[in-house]
Amino acid sequence: MNWLRKSLVRAGILSSNRHKSGDKNEQQDQSVNVPYDREKCMYLLIISSPPKVSKAAAATPFLSKNALVKDFYKGELSAAIDYARNFEFSFIMFYAPWDAQSQAARKEFLAAANYMKDYVVFTAVNCWQPQSECRNQYNKVYRWPVLIVYPCFGPGIKYNGPISAPHMISFLYKLMKPLKKISDTNLNFEEAFVVAELNALPKSREFSVYYTIALKYLESDYEGRITFYVKPVKVSQNKLSLYLWNQVRVNIEPGDWKVAPILNWIIKSSESPSSWLAPSGSKSSLLSDVLQPGPSLILFTAKNPLHSANDYYMMLQEVAHEYKNCDDWGLNYDMATKRSRNLLEYQKLKRMCQVKSTPAKLNDVWSLSISAPFVNSSSNKLTIGNKQVDCNSINLGVREPFTCQGLIAEKFPDVPIKSGKFKNALRESELYPTSMWRQDSDPKSMQNLRKLLRRDKCRTFLLAEELTKAIFVESNIENTDQIDISTLGCDKVNGSLNFIALDSLRYYMFAERLGIDLSTKSDSSAVVILDESLETHYIMQGRINSTNLRRFVQRFSNNTLTRSMKSSVNVVHNYTPSYRIRTEDNADTFTVYVEEIDSTNFLDTIQQQNKATVLMYYSKQCSYCNGISYVFLTLARKLSFVDNLQFARIDGDINILPWEYTMEEFPTILFIPTN
Repeated sequence: MNWLRKSLVRAGILSSNRHKSGDKNEQQDQSVNVPYDREKCMYLLIISSPPKVSKAAAATPFLSKNALVKDFYKGELSAAIDYARNFEFSFIMFYAPWDAQSQAARKEFLAAANYMKDYVVFTAVNCWQPQSECRNQYNKVYRWPVLIVYPCFGPGIKYNGPISAPHMISFLYKLMKPLKKISDTNLNFEEAFVVAELNALPKSREFSVYYTIALKYLESDYEGRITFYVKPVKVSQNKLSLYLWNQVRVNIEPGDWKVAPILNWIIKSSESPSSWLAPSGSKSSLLSDVLQPGPSLILFTAKNPLHSANDYYMMLQEVAHEYKNCDDWGLNYDMATKRSRNLLEYQKLKRMCQVKSTPAKLNDVWSLSISAPFVNSSSNKLTIGNKQVDCNSINLGVREPFTCQGLIAEKFPDVPIKSGKFKNALRESELYPTSMWRQDSDPKSMQNLRKLLRRDKCRTFLLAEELTKAIFVESNIENTDQIDISTLGCDKVNGSLNFIALDSLRYYMFAERLGIDLSTKSDSSAVVILDESLETHYIMQGRINSTNLRRFVQRFSNNTLTRSMKSSVNVVHNYTPSYRIRTEDNADTFTVYVEEIDSTNFLDTIQQQNKATVLMYYSKQCSYCNGISYVFLTLARKLSFVDNLQFARIDGDINILPWEYTMEEFPTILFIPTN
């Protein structure tokens, strides 16, 4: 115990003097201080002992033993990145095993991996395992899972879209083909497109920068609403043209051609009279920011991420272009022509993919970023690294980044040279070895590429139709030229409509708050104008087509629409709770003293002849309402003998009532006399 005494002496708890005292009073004082010193000693032992921390549980696989997804469940970050860089595209999910979102994303991630297994490698990394490499490097992530696509070169592209397999598949397809070659016809884009005139020769720095811009744009817009085209030219200056709906913006960079400034210019310069909105949840502020400046026209329609276009949204774009075209601008593209072309393409795909046939398995098309070795009759071996692989004996079923799939020597014919500069120098019967593929063996032959393109188109089309069938606007009965709305959006004093679209499959709850039950509509679509400043909304009646939509906008501008009184109480499902007390089973055993009413029976209840009404407005968010409800119920029970008096209550937060019966504070008690 000497070490303890020394530590206590250093701490000033005990004295270092050991003199003997004959004074009994002094000895008595020391004996009194002993318990106090012992308390200090125990306190010092407690605070000086190291904290006891339980050992972290051993890491366990998050995914099942599936060859499609490699799970680095111990958090080996470097090994996962190195593994991903061996392939052209790798999709990595960084997860936390305890997280509910990660657990929900597991099923969708596996479904996307099963569909895209021929093109993308899927990997998962546990970033929550204590003391793991991934946890130490990414210890400030506030939301799981994190999904990143890693190309074989360049930085990773983060996926910021919904955690669903169809959206992931659509994003990966766009990422695999970020650029398109410009042509005079059949430009396929949603809202705008960019044309770059630059040097596209191999090892071109300009092309590499533009390719990276197209990839990084998908990080900010996973839907890819701006399409990137390239026009190879021999120029000394790079020219970038952004085609919007009503104008063309040109950016010429004489020497400085970098990713960040050009991408920022594209995003800031892009504007559209209509747009899709994707709030992160029911409490997102994104929708509120859009609705606050002025009235907005909202189109609820099903958005299928696997379909190339949405006809209902294209109709909204067409109406918005006409509504916002104040200065009679010449539009850069005709929406009516685009809609007709989209319908013809859909019908063509439907006919082509209805033929049930099982195409033969095609050889994998090698990536352009991976060099393909040649093998002919003079050499049937490949040198990969420091190893030599015999292509005649390799297992062709193995899927590796570098294999001899299809590179069998017998598939490279020895052909005679019958034309060219060797025509007169060589005999026609003489054969010479060549590295040219056979037509049926070459995975990049025109024939096999057509088969592969058709197979992928049909796979995507059938999957899209299984998710939700494409819907097209019915032909207009009337001539839309009779309804002119071209100048209605030019009122700068009273403001103009904002045109937005919401996916009815994901954001149906917003429609229910407005009294629209999308489950009862065959096309799952609806149109509503919402004016938050006036606290009013108007629901479009009838079929959704160009004529009715234009008439709806025109009537709103002329103030001839009738305010809708519908709200979420008008949408009743099987799981909707009922607040009614009076039922057939318990009508004899219970007496209703306070009737629960809503906007559907509000006027009929309070306007009964020869009966006065005491009405209480409440809200589920109001704590004072709960306190006064007991008093209100007690009063109703004591006055139940009065025949010409009734008590009722209504939720003023979710029911839309006429202006004279709308209350802004809760609780509020209103007495409505007879007649």
